[in-house]
Amino acid sequence: MKYPISKELKSISIYSGSMVGRLYPMVNFAYGFIKCKSDDYVMVEKYSTPGYDGAKLSTLVIEPRQYEGELPCIMFFHGGGFLMRASAAHYQIAKWYARQLKCKVVMPDYRLLPKHRYPIAIEDCYNTYMWVLQNAESMKINKEKIIVTGDSAGGNIAAAVTLMLHDRNQPLPKGAMLIYPVLDKRMCTTSMKHFTDTPIWDSNCDKLFWDMYLKGQDSSQTRYASISGIDDLGFFPPTYIEAAEYDCLHDEGIEFAEKLKAQGVPVEVHDMKGTCHGYETAIKSSIVEKCLAWRMEWIRNLKK
Repeated sequence: MKYPISKELKSISIYSGSMVGRLYPMVNFAYGFIKCKSDDYVMVEKYSTPGYDGAKLSTLVIEPRQYEGELPCIMFFHGGGFLMRASAAHYQIAKWYARQLKCKVVMPDYRLLPKHRYPIAIEDCYNTYMWVLQNAESMKINKEKIIVTGDSAGGNIAAAVTLMLHDRNQPLPKGAMLIYPVLDKRMCTTSMKHFTDTPIWDSNCDKLFWDMYLKGQDSSQTRYASISGIDDLGFFPPTYIEAAEYDCLHDEGIEFAEKLKAQGVPVEVHDMKGTCHGYETAIKSSIVEKCLAWRMEWIRNLKK
């Protein structure tokens, strides 16, 4: 089916979900050559940080070139279906946050499918969060002002790490920013049933992802995989959510926002008309420009 997606997203809307599913090994190979480099405005440093079960991760820390005192921190968990590395767009957005918001951005290179199934990616990112807390003073990070964010699978991780911190009696982030997140393994929403052929990601992709991600897992062990199934979410910090109109994940984001609101959590939600999954990769579009402005305002208000 053809969807009335904004012409500004033409460069990404030509790719079907099935095409992305077939080509992801090649895309991942290409992404391996993309480097996030320092420039005139930000410094990029690579650290070896502890991952889950004794593993070592490569973690980027991006910071503005000139600053004084402790800075807020954004924990940035990139998307890609738990299958793909960070893209050039992820790095561009991370550097934009560091420059425009005068904050440090921490990006862990968490381990991926198909080799590393649930809960490895989430535990890797939880370990990175704890590393930041433990080293906040030496890194000049204000640990009272940490925000978690992620797109798609990264949104899943941001939500799951927040839940994990709560369950393990660790300090919660000041806010959570979820961009078209994948949140519900039940795949039971209207948008999930309807959008079987949308660009970039569709319900067929989603099923393949969940089957791969949770292979061999008993349902009692998947608390952190599918946060939409958690009843008590009143502990959540203020949350910002964007949902793409023509995306099988659309309703998951909107329903999660409503669930948080019903439990008294401050929520800002943007239902992005005329968009498909992955729209923020169209980094130069007015759509992304508008979203970045909204995110910046929301984060600045949180920092007060």
